[in-house]
Amino acid sequence: MANEVILLDFWPSMFGMRTRIALREKGVEFEYREEDLRNKSPLLLQMNPIHKKIPVLIHNGKPVNESIIQVQYIDEVWSHKNPILPSDPYQRAQARFWADFIDKKLNVMLLCAMFQLYDAQRKVWATKGEEQEAGKKDFIEILKTLESELGDKPYFGGDDFGYVDIALIGFYTWFPAYEKFANFSIESEVPKLIAWVKKCLQRESVAKSLPDPEKVTEFVSELRKKFVPEIYTNGESADSFGLLAEYVRDEGEKEDFSNKSALLLQSNPIHKKIPVLIHNGKPVCESLNVVQYVDEAWPEKNPFFPSDPYGRAQARFWADFVDKKFTDAQFKIWGKKGEEQEAGKKEFIEAVKILETELGDKPYFGGDSFGYVDISLITFSSWFQAYEKFERKASRIATMAEEVILLNFWPSMFGMRTMIALEEKGVNYEYREEDVINNKSPLLLEMNPIHKKIPVLIHNGKPVCESIIQIQYIDEVWSDKNPFLPTDSYQRAQALFWADFIEKKVTTNFRSNSRVLLVTHVCVYSLCHNDQLFVCGRKTWATKGEELEAATKEYIEILKTLQCELGDKPYFGGDKFGFVDIVLIGYYSWFPAYQKFGNFSIEPECSKLMAWGKRCMQRASVAKALPDSERVVGYVLQLKKFYGIK
Repeated sequence: MANEVILLDFWPSMFGMRTRIALREKGVEFEYREEDLRNKSPLLLQMNPIHKKIPVLIHNGKPVNESIIQVQYIDEVWSHKNPILPSDPYQRAQARFWADFIDKKLNVMLLCAMFQLYDAQRKVWATKGEEQEAGKKDFIEILKTLESELGDKPYFGGDDFGYVDIALIGFYTWFPAYEKFANFSIESEVPKLIAWVKKCLQRESVAKSLPDPEKVTEFVSELRKKFVPEIYTNGESADSFGLLAEYVRDEGEKEDFSNKSALLLQSNPIHKKIPVLIHNGKPVCESLNVVQYVDEAWPEKNPFFPSDPYGRAQARFWADFVDKKFTDAQFKIWGKKGEEQEAGKKEFIEAVKILETELGDKPYFGGDSFGYVDISLITFSSWFQAYEKFERKASRIATMAEEVILLNFWPSMFGMRTMIALEEKGVNYEYREEDVINNKSPLLLEMNPIHKKIPVLIHNGKPVCESIIQIQYIDEVWSDKNPFLPTDSYQRAQALFWADFIEKKVTTNFRSNSRVLLVTHVCVYSLCHNDQLFVCGRKTWATKGEELEAATKEYIEILKTLQCELGDKPYFGGDKFGFVDIVLIGYYSWFPAYQKFGNFSIEPECSKLMAWGKRCMQRASVAKALPDSERVVGYVLQLKKFYGIK
């Protein structure tokens, strides 16, 4: 039968390079079709409707997706030449393990695994400073682990070029780009691995399949300019990495054991995870890998895989689908709340529907016989009831064993917001005072490495920065009590608008006064950030003469605008204390300082707003969170004296 082989690919994809190499190792003629990932072809969307990603191998009209699966498929279909996987089941399992290590090394900082080799390398060329240094360190550590596995062998499998070599070699074309943009040398760190690379490049299959590294470097340079603008400007980072996102994806498992056995650590020293199958003293790791090993080691009974290579490839694809989709969705269902949990439920249901379509009217996924996909999926069914019940219990469970820490500086009206929000929800938390002017704590610098400012809310070890974001986070996590934001979409938008008005409206003359900037750097940037209400209020005690008059006028105008929005309502949201009230009330403790040093009175101008302030102060959450106004006056006196402001 004539073989029609088509490969849909994108030239810099190290995953597509694997498939190209495997086909050439087997001497298979194939048609290469370059894909524009911004404008994917109808054929790509038809042949990979699940992920819509390259590479896609099409053999006699039937698609095989996922590069690792494609390599195994090619090895089985064209088995007469250059075997890619070893014949020994244990060695096959080990080869799959290391290919899996390359693709999916678990990142313990996340709930689900990522392509850590890719994630680390992306940090090398897409970031700067400490994050880039951390990326280089991660990247080198992964390469050193691989070099250790290679040892003194010519190839990972021994004397023959094989599966792990194919899985890894495509990354080499990106090495010069990493070295160029991060200013380091890979060869000096892993000389044996680079020697292995040079050996692989002597193979015709590799030389023909890998693009020129200089071309890749140019490609990365263009990506940096387009998708990582902060490297070239002061702009914000892009949310995604465009083209690269098309062939890099998240996948993995989560497990957390506080006391792992010595046998587990010895048998799985790379990931230190279960399950581990130990057969005659030899460990086999990763559950799907274990299932394949069991099928190969004991082939005489109940085969898990169909004998047809395409059927096996399809089985691997669907098992891989289960592994990725269910694992990610399940943590959103019972590990998250609010919108993120809803997204997890939606993803989970969609995945189940896709699997149901694939099952069709067959008794099992493979047909009449219980097999590989059934084994991969059936264990999740024992968790289905837990997923269904968890939504009802989530708020109660989430409140148990909470660890909430607030890093703050007592005069910060921004930190006051977070304290009030936590008190309103009845959340117990540990308050830690920060010396933001002289000696910021290592924890603050670790938890807010971008801005290095307070307040920082730490919830179960995960930081939430920026006070407005913290309030919304608290409202979503502890949603069972005292909602801050209204349920009506338009009212929510209005509340967010007025919070934004308070928070971020910046005066044009702010940066023009060097003395103002100096004081603001200490009092605002060291605290959190600048907003017009605080800037204008600060001018009432940090300036004099005409500038003071202008600042006082500007400050009163802002308060009048807010008073107009308040109207005759008891609170900004109506009858209930809410989001805008929390955002604004912290300034109330600073009003006496502004009035004292600015020699003006707020109440005659904004009597309703002052009445609102007194009303808020009657709430236990506010009274507990706001410092005594006289203490704030004393603090401002110290600042004026320290900076020579008369």
